[in-house]
Amino acid sequence: MRNLKSWRKALNISLSLLLASAMLLTACDNGASNGANGENKTKMEQNNSSAEPAGNEATLQNYKEGTYVGTGKGKNGEVKVEVTFTKNKIESVVIQGENGETKGVSDAALARIPEQIVDQQSLAIDAVAGASLTSNAILDAVADAVQQAGGDVTALKSMSKAKKSTEVQELTTDVVIVGAGAGGMTGAMEAARSGLKVIVLEKGASVAVSNGAMAGGPIAVGSRIQKEAGETFTVDDVFNRMMDYSSSTVNASLVRQALEISGETIDMFQDLGMEISLREDNFGVGYRPRMKFEKKGLDRMGILQKDVESHGGQFLFETTGKKVLIDNGKAVGVEAEKADGTKVIVHAKSVIMATGGFLGNDELMKEYFGGVKVNPLGSTLSVGEGMDMIVEAGGMLDSNFGIVANEFSASNEKNGTWKRNANEALNLGVYGTLLVNREGNRFNNEGLIAKEPLSTGGIVTLREGLYYAVVDQAYMDGLKTKGVYQHIGSPAEWVYGKKTLDGRKLENLDAGVEQAIEQGWGVKADTLQEAAEAFKLTNLEETVQAYNEMAKKGVDTQFGKDKAFLQPIHKGPYYVFEYQPSAWCTIGGVRVDDNLRALNKDRTPIEGLYVAGVDAGSMYSNPYYDIEGAAFSLALNSGRLAAMNIAKELKQ
Repeated sequence: MRNLKSWRKALNISLSLLLASAMLLTACDNGASNGANGENKTKMEQNNSSAEPAGNEATLQNYKEGTYVGTGKGKNGEVKVEVTFTKNKIESVVIQGENGETKGVSDAALARIPEQIVDQQSLAIDAVAGASLTSNAILDAVADAVQQAGGDVTALKSMSKAKKSTEVQELTTDVVIVGAGAGGMTGAMEAARSGLKVIVLEKGASVAVSNGAMAGGPIAVGSRIQKEAGETFTVDDVFNRMMDYSSSTVNASLVRQALEISGETIDMFQDLGMEISLREDNFGVGYRPRMKFEKKGLDRMGILQKDVESHGGQFLFETTGKKVLIDNGKAVGVEAEKADGTKVIVHAKSVIMATGGFLGNDELMKEYFGGVKVNPLGSTLSVGEGMDMIVEAGGMLDSNFGIVANEFSASNEKNGTWKRNANEALNLGVYGTLLVNREGNRFNNEGLIAKEPLSTGGIVTLREGLYYAVVDQAYMDGLKTKGVYQHIGSPAEWVYGKKTLDGRKLENLDAGVEQAIEQGWGVKADTLQEAAEAFKLTNLEETVQAYNEMAKKGVDTQFGKDKAFLQPIHKGPYYVFEYQPSAWCTIGGVRVDDNLRALNKDRTPIEGLYVAGVDAGSMYSNPYYDIEGAAFSLALNSGRLAAMNIAKELKQ
């Protein structure tokens, strides 16, 4: 696996050379013209300089004085703002009433963006990291109000952004942690409780923006909650299952160490006041390893932040890690940058990288997953910079790259950001019905996607990239009147269906179908030929004919799908829906040793450089483990393990 930055550097060099050549040819072709300052400018540069105002000297606005209400679309609904204008100025921007934006995530945007708009008299404002949807909703709402007041929105958006700071801030600590997600927060807790000085650098505006702040809950072994519920399974039970599933392709020592402290971690959280309960066994594991964190966002991670700070820990928000500082082969700190451009240099005895993978980096997602578009469900602040920093510092990548897939439905980017109450027509992507690829051919046992949507099923869809569900009217009617579990005969072997879909009717399916057709990812047709033509599924008719023959006999002779999922496609209207895979997070990152130290290409640990969470690729199986909550658990407990190892090393 090559260096993450190598291809980007090569591309940048090539583009730079091409740009330089183009500029030279333009200068030679058009001649040089001396400006007032004696510098040479091409004709294009002269034209641009005359057309665009310098700095923030935008065209003077001429507003219709008064107060206007503008509306923008946020993450969870509309955001309304009340904007007051004088003749030439935006006087005030006030968020109006209640909105559905996520508490703790949107707070900084709701407070800061209006203030910056007024201060800078501009709509060229950077979104707050981790709250881009809310930030953009406010900017759109103000733009709406500007338009109502007769202002020039284009000019306000074209203004130069505020100048970046040139300041340098230097700090010294024992441990610097990059990322305040699951691994970063538990690492900070453990280190601070051990008496070490800790500084946490977080790209987002709060601890509420990470996947760890949103995930449902981790697996654990031996927590008080499990003991009180009568659960007697052991570390061996969970460890052996995970090793069997992964075919021992992971660092077994690390996985076992994480499981051994997992119950203690849950007890620690509970002692701090976190509300935790025990989940049902939704996937038929045979025992109940998964916990449920009742609160999300700031209500969850804020509890951990307070604990870190009570032990002397410090957080720097909107601060992005840029480089691991190396001295004589040892990690001695981190160089970072604040949102305002201030350079931050943190000198430290040890570094923990926990930046959460690369779900938010479309280019890397396509590079590692065969050009496939994967719709993000989790934090898009994680773009792979932690992995880049480690590789640049001499580390190497591991090989187990994968995703934690969406177990609730399929997705399509045309439908927008996926939510729990998403279009019900997306649900057919995980119901085990007929699925075909771009040619209209079946590509795997669809029952795997229904039974194991998080793990094996997720990889099946990821491998294909773009796939299509095909059903008839009878199937659609069954989903609306009975629900899928009852419609296909309530099969006992479909444990996940029994646990989560029993009696669940898709009462809004008709509206979902209409929306899917309107957005271009669904079709309803009287004939299969017409349905196939809509998505150019060349072999669909032959595939359905063969599928119906197998359904009639009750045996899938092609891929061995369970009989219950072999629902025939008999009579129109016929429905076809186009789907893409989606993911809560990526798994896989840099290679680490048994102590979570990054390894170089000689398999030698880089002194002082530790990795936690999904950045520590050696802990994660691809496909993802078949126990829900495994990734979250490994992230939480790897942070603690890294800090334990650092404390042991520094106190020797």
